[in-house]
Amino acid sequence: MSNGPGAPTPDAVRLCAQASGFARRGQPWFYRDDVAGGELAPSRLVRVRDELGRDLGLGFTSAGRLALRLAGPWPGDGAPDRETFFHARLQAAVARRSGQLGPDDGARLVHGEADGLPGLVVDRYGPVLVLQSTSAVVEGALDAIVPFLVGRLGAESVVARNDVPARRHEGLPAEVRLLHGRRIEAAAIVEHGVGHTVRPFTGHKTGFYLDQRPARGLVRELAAGRTVLDLFSYQGGFSLAALAGGARSATAVDQSAEALAAAAAGAQRNGLTGLTTVEADVFDFLRQQRESGRQADLVVLDPPAFAKSRREVEGASRGYRDLNRQALRVLAPGGFLLTCTCSHHVEPARFEELVRQAAAGLPFRIVLRQRLGAGPDHPVLLTHPGSEYLKVLLLQRPD
Repeated sequence: MSNGPGAPTPDAVRLCAQASGFARRGQPWFYRDDVAGGELAPSRLVRVRDELGRDLGLGFTSAGRLALRLAGPWPGDGAPDRETFFHARLQAAVARRSGQLGPDDGARLVHGEADGLPGLVVDRYGPVLVLQSTSAVVEGALDAIVPFLVGRLGAESVVARNDVPARRHEGLPAEVRLLHGRRIEAAAIVEHGVGHTVRPFTGHKTGFYLDQRPARGLVRELAAGRTVLDLFSYQGGFSLAALAGGARSATAVDQSAEALAAAAAGAQRNGLTGLTTVEADVFDFLRQQRESGRQADLVVLDPPAFAKSRREVEGASRGYRDLNRQALRVLAPGGFLLTCTCSHHVEPARFEELVRQAAAGLPFRIVLRQRLGAGPDHPVLLTHPGSEYLKVLLLQRPD
C-alpha cells in the first residue's frame, strides 16, 4: 500500500481519490482497488480517511474482494474498541424499534448498513433472537454482541442462522447453531392480531418474512368478502391475514407440502376457516386457473428472488413479466393484485416497468393504487439502493 498525504495509522485505511468521492456521496462498499493505503488484513474495525487524510468515519475491513464496508461516523480520530462500538450501535438500533419490543412481537432489530452495522442482521421473535452474520468483523465480535443483546432484551435463546452463501466471500462457514440459552424450535409471535409460529432453526430466512408486515396488514384491510389466491404462500402469512380480515376463502399455493401443512395448522390455531392449500407449481396453477375460467378477487404474488446476481436479471425479468401477466388474467373485475419482488438486483423502476409490460395488451385496464416496501424496522439506506430490496405494488382491475 502506498504512503502519501494523510498516511494511515495501523487502525486506519485510506481510500483513493475517486473512491473517496463515492464515500462522501454515501456509497457504503469498496473493493481492493479503491484502497490506497493501510492494511486490510486482519479483518477489523478501522478509521477510514480520504486521499488527503480527512475523516470518512469507521469501516470494517476484509481480506475478501469486498475489502471495506463503511460503518458510519464516530467521534474522535481513532477506532474504538469492539465493545464500545458494538454496544453503542446496538443500543441505538434497539432504541429505534422500542415500540416493537412486546413479549409477542416479531421485529428486525438490526438491519445492516442502515443501522451502521454492515454484515449484521438481528431478528426478534418473542423470546428468541436470530442473528445473521456476513462479515468477519461481526463474526469475531459475537462475544461482545450476544451478551449485550441478551442483557438488553432478556432473550431466552439466541440462534445463528448463518446458512447464507454470502458468508463464503468472507471465508466463513455456512452453519446454524445455538449461541445462547436453550434451543427453542418454535416461537410464537402476533402480527395484526394473527398468531404465527416461527421456526428459527429451519424456517425461511431467519424463520419468517418480517419484511412483509405492511403488505400483510394491507391484505387484511382489503380482504373482507373476497376470494383470495396466495401464491408462493410459504406458511400462509397472507392467507391468514386475509381470513382474519373477513375473506370468504383463501387458497394457499406452494410447492412445499411442509409449508402448506404449517399454513393449515396456523389457520386452525387462529380459529380461521376457509383455507384451502394446493401443492403445485405456481406457473402451472395459474395456467390451469385461466383455462378453467376461475378468477379471484384478491391475488397475492410473492415469489422468491428470481435474480440472485446481476447476471440473472434478464432471465428474472422475463419470469416476473410472465408471472404477473398470468396473475392479472385471473383477476376478477374490481379485484386487487398485490405483486412483489425481493430481488435487490431488480430496481424499483425496472420492476414497475416489468409489471407495466405485463399489463400491456390486456382487454381491461389496470390501475396502480399503492407502492409499499419493507416495514420501518427494515430501514432503507438512501445512498445504498440495494438495501431497498423489497418492492411491493398494489394494482386493481376497476369494475
